[in-house]
Amino acid sequence: MPALSLWAASSANAAINPAVVPAEARWVVYADMNALRTSAIGKELIALAEKNKFDTGAGKVGVDWQKLLATIGSATAYGTNLSRDAKDIDGASVIEGTADLRKIAESILIQMNLADPDAVGELTDLPFPAYVIKEPKPKASKAGAPGAGGATVKATSASAPMEVIVAFPPEPVVIVSKSKAQVLKAREVVRGATPSVASAANAPLRKFIEASKGAYLFTASTVPAGTLFPEDGPQGRILKMANSGSLALGERGENVFAHSELVASSNQMGEKLMKILQGLTAMLSLAETNDKQLAEFLESAVVNRKGDTVTLDLAYSSARLAQMIKQLQQAPQSRASDRGPARMPQMINGTALAEWQTAKTEAGAVEGAADVTATRTIENVTLKNGTLFTLARHATGGKMPRWEQIEIVPASGGGAPLVFRPEFMRAAGQRGLWSQFPFPGADGDYTLKVTYVSTPGAQASFAVSIKDPAPRPSPAAASAPVAPKTNE
Repeated sequence: MPALSLWAASSANAAINPAVVPAEARWVVYADMNALRTSAIGKELIALAEKNKFDTGAGKVGVDWQKLLATIGSATAYGTNLSRDAKDIDGASVIEGTADLRKIAESILIQMNLADPDAVGELTDLPFPAYVIKEPKPKASKAGAPGAGGATVKATSASAPMEVIVAFPPEPVVIVSKSKAQVLKAREVVRGATPSVASAANAPLRKFIEASKGAYLFTASTVPAGTLFPEDGPQGRILKMANSGSLALGERGENVFAHSELVASSNQMGEKLMKILQGLTAMLSLAETNDKQLAEFLESAVVNRKGDTVTLDLAYSSARLAQMIKQLQQAPQSRASDRGPARMPQMINGTALAEWQTAKTEAGAVEGAADVTATRTIENVTLKNGTLFTLARHATGGKMPRWEQIEIVPASGGGAPLVFRPEFMRAAGQRGLWSQFPFPGADGDYTLKVTYVSTPGAQASFAVSIKDPAPRPSPAAASAPVAPKTNE
């Protein structure tokens, strides 16, 4: 298998394998996950991704990105045309990974087929296992249905839904395409039975392959850009100056590099392209920053022209760029630490009657147990008609505690108790953690019985406070004449 042996030789250099791309291909996109995960930048990105794991309490669960990227290996997509409509794009994708990749992918497709045969079907007319993933069928408009302005429209047939075939040939690759013919042809290229970019000297993409060395992301195209962007748009007008181009991102030696190559439609267009790119790089170099490393990175872009080909190159130390990524990760944490620990919300409004806390496990409760309901008694409280009660609550971890009720009983023991529930109180304070109500009874001394509910898994804080109403002016003071002001 010449294609696969060539891949084995080229993978060590992190470059696209031209032997899996047919000679007539006019565009290609290549991603090397192995090169990315072993690069200095890739290691920092993986470390960042692996911090976002789900803590179950018994341990953290998340994706092992090192294993995932190693399992996928690399992917190469190609075709002969490009369009803004995915249904009009031809070609195939060849994914090169470990044996686990094939096992996992085929297992998922078999399960999907069993669960919904209309969405995922098994193909039996190919010489190797293959499955088709079908796009949901759009509903066709009904004949005689009212259209805009009440007009009747004719019935229209829905366009054929798009299908994607995932195939598992004997070779250690997974092939993805929209047609059986393209799947079979992709396999012939992989086997070396059909001319490829590696074997055909006149292949349109052959001149760009050299630039992919060391790249973990590479793309090249000889398709006119007008098929992707409106001709009257700025992107279309700029890209129309070039007949073809490529872009490579990766690592070579100790540096991260970016290499862009545009082949202009003429020398005149080449001159214009060079000036446009030089202007863009000059703007980047003028960017104001107090970070010396970032300034060096922005100023490292270089534009060159040779005939009708314009190139943009950027190279920067991998270690320094990795350090910049690490600093960006630490910046939000630093800003959070500058703010200090989260403050306890204000719990007292006026005169404090009682403050208390419950531990994470109340007496008689264990982790995971049901909520705990308890009552606290506060004796000999002097109240006036209109005194404002404030019941405050807060929690550290776990669910927020809640008030059940407060019962106000005359200290003498006579008279019926007054009972107030949270649903008849006013929410106030920071984040609505206060429950307030005015005391409607007569002035006197009372006993309070406060019932509250806390969760065993949270440390809860409670407080009860009162604020007496403002004293009313006496009738004599209200009727007394006000002495006129005099200027001394």
